Amino acid sequence: MATLMGAVTSMHHATAAFTSGLRKELRPTKRNIFPGAIPITEADKETCARQTGQVAPGNALMGKPSQCSCKHGYPQAFSLDPAPPTQQFKRRSMDRVNSGLLKLTCPLIVNAVDALEDEGFINKMNSILAAKEGEDELSQCMNDAHAIHSSTRKKLIFGPARDDDNQTFQMLKSKLGDKGAEYFLDSGVAGANPLTKKKDVKCLHAWLADYLFRITDEEACCDGMTSNHPIGEAILQSLKERDIDFTGTDTCYHVCSGGGVDVESGDGAVTVPIARNKQRKKKDKEFERRRRRQDRNE
Repeated sequence: MATLMGAVTSMHHATAAFTSGLRKELRPTKRNIFPGAIPITEADKETCARQTGQVAPGNALMGKPSQCSCKHGYPQAFSLDPAPPTQQFKRRSMDRVNSGLLKLTCPLIVNAVDALEDEGFINKMNSILAAKEGEDELSQCMNDAHAIHSSTRKKLIFGPARDDDNQTFQMLKSKLGDKGAEYFLDSGVAGANPLTKKKDVKCLHAWLADYLFRITDEEACCDGMTSNHPIGEAILQSLKERDIDFTGTDTCYHVCSGGGVDVESGDGAVTVPIARNKQRKKKDKEFERRRRRQDRNE
């Protein structure tokens, strides 16, 4: 009996190992990362969690800029898997989908860009793009970047050749529908609509992250990448005008290293940013509270 039980146990282990290997084969490993990126480490995942105050983004991280712009050596942005495997999410039967391929994470820069967006810098950029009617460097930069993001997204989903039976693509269709899945594949920076004729910067954080991934050595550029990035440079110039040092402050590293939040005092305080979706929800709730107060007063 003991011999029989041992044989059954060994067979069970062998079957489990085979099944595990089969699952890995069914879900192809994504080896490609965003152009201009290098692979991340476990330490980078921990840094991202400290920078953002969130654990979930770490499950989708794939790469970081090959050239570090932070004086303290910490990544300021990361590239993401557009459809990472289900991990640690509340609805375990559904995979997470990321419309954008890049995430700006440096707390100092994210907070500064939040302020830029609140001041209407996106509308300012869009007005310039509309006035030029697509015939200037800004428009060319936008078109090129959208093309890079779309082609990279398809490579991450399919690999070197498209296969509509691909498991990840089937998941996208079940989640987004046939048209939605195709739209998702073709979308550009920050998931921008590739079909619209209107030029819309949409998200300064995504464009600045795209700028960070640009390789400075022109001879090393690939996949259409170029260090010529007037949109990113325009955002940087606006940050400089607000006395924001893009390379960091003397003490901002405390947030990234886990040394604490609010480690600086006064006007130089660096804090973990509040996610934009949470900021919008907070604003919507505040608008609703004001409306209710007005209704009561009337």
